[in-house]
Order: sequence, then C-alpha cells, then structure tokens
Amino acid sequence: MSTHPAMLRKIQLARRELRLQEAEYRGLLARVAGTDSARDLSDRQAGAVIAEFKRLGWQPRESTRPPAERADIRKIYALWGALHSGPLDRDALRAWTKARFKVSAPEFLKPPAARQAIEQLKAWQQRLTDERAQR
Repeated sequence: MSTHPAMLRKIQLARRELRLQEAEYRGLLARVAGTDSARDLSDRQAGAVIAEFKRLGWQPRESTRPPAERADIRKIYALWGALHSGPLDRDALRAWTKARFKVSAPEFLKPPAARQAIEQLKAWQQRLTDERAQR
C-alpha cells in the first residue's frame, strides 16, 4: 500500500518539530502502525500516526498559501479534494490539468476551460457515486 506523499511529508515534519530521536520515532511507528518505516504505511495507518503526533502535542500549521482569487478555480480545488480522500494532492491536480488542458496549473485556465474542468470533475464524481451505489 502506498501512503499519500503529503501525509508522508506531514509525518516527517511532525517528527522534526517534536524532535523525536530515531529510536523514539521507530518505536512510535511500531506501536501505532505495526511497522518501523513510514514508507510502508497505508493512508489509514498514516492518519493514525499523525493523530498520535497531535496527541503528543504537535500542532500542524495553517496553510500559508492564500486561496485562489477566482471562484471557479476554488471550485476545481474543492471538487478535486472531494474526489480524493486524504490531503489535497496539488501535484496530481496539476498533472490532470496539464494532460487535459495543456496548462501547468488550474490557476492558468481561462474561464471557459475552467468551466469545462468543473464539469469534467463533476461527471467523474457522479461516476464514482454511481459505482458505489451499484456495489
């Protein structure tokens, strides 16, 4: 199982900010997730490790990145986040945008292309909802 890269970064940041020694960190991973390497964590296990860091006093910082100024771009980020459980993966969204619209980030979409991206994401979300309902 592959852990979401943003979750791994958050785990490493918390480890540094809590100033955990190598043995303490490995012990925490073993105790909480049953493994001694963050690379082997599932998303659920990584969430448990992050929750344990918070219990130990780690406080994640608020994002310093300002929200997008255009409402349509914020909508794209919101739809993308709803499609993917876990932290928002901006790199994956940028790759999707580049593949579909030939621009490197959603912020560079012109309004008609942004509307098209929103409709594609809504359709994707509907397909996922329909698939889950059929199970």
